[in-house]
Amino acid sequence: MIESKIMSNKFYIKPPGEVLEHPFPPTRPDIKIVESSDPIYEVDCQELQWWFAIPKMGETYMWADYDGETQQLDAVTQMIPTAPAMINNIECVEIQFNEWLAKAWPQSPDLMYVAMDDTHTRWISVVTTIDGMRIYNTIGDDWFEDQWGPECERRIVDDGRYELQPDGSYKTTEGQGLGAGTYDVTIGENTFHCLRVIAPDLDAEHGGEMCEVYIEEGGRTVFFRRYDGRFLRGHDLIEKFPNNRRIIIDDIVYVHSNCTGWFHDTFTLASLGKANIIK
Repeated sequence: MIESKIMSNKFYIKPPGEVLEHPFPPTRPDIKIVESSDPIYEVDCQELQWWFAIPKMGETYMWADYDGETQQLDAVTQMIPTAPAMINNIECVEIQFNEWLAKAWPQSPDLMYVAMDDTHTRWISVVTTIDGMRIYNTIGDDWFEDQWGPECERRIVDDGRYELQPDGSYKTTEGQGLGAGTYDVTIGENTFHCLRVIAPDLDAEHGGEMCEVYIEEGGRTVFFRRYDGRFLRGHDLIEKFPNNRRIIIDDIVYVHSNCTGWFHDTFTLASLGKANIIK
């Protein structure tokens, strides 16, 4: 078991031009999302939210980002749990990254150290290379929780928090769950019965960022989109992306876009009907 603060030298970032072996097609898979009358009220999501990996040894996790405009593959990220670790007396799992990027955008960390118990997952430490220097951030450090968040609750419920309005917008109720309806999601030839999750940052300036996630009944994410509040990036995202999807919650307009400056559709390995790839 790894016990030191500098826990491993294993990391690989795939620069543009290199090939990471993966099963994702070069053009975005066909997708169809249809509301279902067979409701899912809760799922047990053991994944990091929203990094799509479970901190257990033995599985490889991958996801692919497709450019929302060209529909072409933009990035593939691979996460491999590689070793048990002990950090600040917390038992956790080391997760190594491999990444292929078709164009420059913020790269993933080199390593994550993540813990899971019966009810939550959470980040314990994150290792990132910035300007050639390896930066170690660990639970208890200043800004760690602001950057990586508190514990992720595994139990995700639909308790009616999002109330659909006649104009297609949402008003929030007294509910606290992230569930927002049940949908059948067809990706290529595979159909998944999913809880739709909407995770906004309503208290942040301009609405912050928001995730729209489709999680199948077994707790695995199959499809993901990120949205920004309309004015979050210092300009009007509706002017920049007039045809992009929008979701309105409590009069805050969220536009399908993200911190890369573009917008993407994200498919996981599970969305292809593949899992448990042992390395």
